[in-house]
Parts: sequence; C-alpha cells; structure tokens
Amino acid sequence: MRKKGHKKESGELRLTDKRHPVSGIASSVLAAVSFISFSAACIISGRNGGNAGLGIGLIGISCFLVSITGFIMAWVSLHQENIRSLFPTIGSLVNGILVIIYMILYILGV
Repeated sequence: MRKKGHKKESGELRLTDKRHPVSGIASSVLAAVSFISFSAACIISGRNGGNAGLGIGLIGISCFLVSITGFIMAWVSLHQENIRSLFPTIGSLVNGILVIIYMILYILGV
C-alpha cells in the first residue's frame, strides 16, 4: 500500500476492473482471418491469370461478409462499459479498412 504523498513505484501493480471484451477479441480475429483469406485468394487468382473460378470469387465475397460481421462486433463491443478498448479498436479499424477495400474492388470490378 502506498502512503499519502509518496510517488508510485515503477514495479507497483495497478488493479482495475476493466476487461478485454470477448466480442472485441473475436472481431480482431475475424479481421485477421478475412485479410489472410483474401490475400490467399489474390495469390491464387494471380497465379491463374485471373481465371481462378467461382470458388475464389466466393472466397472474396465471404471475406467481405466476415469483415462486415467483425466491424459490427467491434462497434458493439466499443459501446460496452468498463472495458479495455485495445481489441475493439483494432478490430474496427482493420475491418473498416478491409470493407472499404472490398467495396472499391467490387465497384471497379477487378
């Protein structure tokens, strides 16, 4: 215990009630899964000269849906009380950027 007027020592523990929300962690995992799956689909499509087939196209659409789901989960978890905001922030940023990239690719038809 600290006495009044003393500075906090560098090795002293800070106890808090804040926790990492499960939905925030899940949204970060979904962002990683979406990014890795889309990267793999792009590599496979590139090796086949853009003629990889319907399966690779479905992977791209599913990556888009996974990113939207991850963004919604991160948004919901950011509005919970008494949480640490690291994972929800990472999940919302990465999923949001991925959704924008997927929308641009869809609009361009690439």
